[in-house]
Amino acid sequence: MTPLLIERREFKYHLDAATTRAVREAIRPFCELDAFSAKQPDHRYTIESLYCDTPDLSLYTANENELLDRYKLRARWYPQNPTGPVFFEVKRRVHDIIIKSRGPVTHDVHGDWRDLVDDPFVAADRVGGHPAVERFVTMLHRQGASPKTIVRYEREAWASTVDEYARVTFDTRIRCVRTDRARRGTDDESWRAQDDPETMGAIRSMTVLELKFQQQAPSWMTRLVQRLSLWRRSFSKYCTSIDAFAIPRPRRAVMR
Repeated sequence: MTPLLIERREFKYHLDAATTRAVREAIRPFCELDAFSAKQPDHRYTIESLYCDTPDLSLYTANENELLDRYKLRARWYPQNPTGPVFFEVKRRVHDIIIKSRGPVTHDVHGDWRDLVDDPFVAADRVGGHPAVERFVTMLHRQGASPKTIVRYEREAWASTVDEYARVTFDTRIRCVRTDRARRGTDDESWRAQDDPETMGAIRSMTVLELKFQQQAPSWMTRLVQRLSLWRRSFSKYCTSIDAFAIPRPRRAVMR
């Protein structure tokens, strides 16, 4: 069962193909594929997230300005499980600590999850039952936030076998599509790549590596970063998706 509140640190890195293979081999003595990745033929599963923001994009601005206390509002689901719940999440960052509340929305209890996002009157009537769901819906409608973009990517996830909590994830094929209403993404629309060379400032598409842990990074993570000379890089899938639609590509290229 997913805990109501998750508190951890997340360090991100951009990896080329060779370094991705090296990281994967280096973590094998300490990690194993998580249960969901292990079930997939290529060990990757798809994640889709619907991000919401205020009319003036205040959540985007807070992230771009690196405010010490900021958050994101998103609904997340896993397309491999089309009948599974949609999770409402508030992902808050305070300095270097991630505090995420997450609650499942099920059709039998809440009706159509899209109504909870798009219609505050429906949400007020149906939202009860899970504190994290109530928190998401309250924050969403109190601020007048609404859907802005859907982000889809493939994740390969590993979990530590020697620590109480430590995870390593590799995210690839990161792409986004614009939306102004709550919905799932479809395969026949024009997705825009976020991990392409131009966006990542690289020669080729990159993998986004995330090292996740609680209070202190495990020693094997620290040795991994040092041995492979990994450089920590920020990468917000939400903000990058907003940039993809708000700023024309030629101008973005000059800005970099």
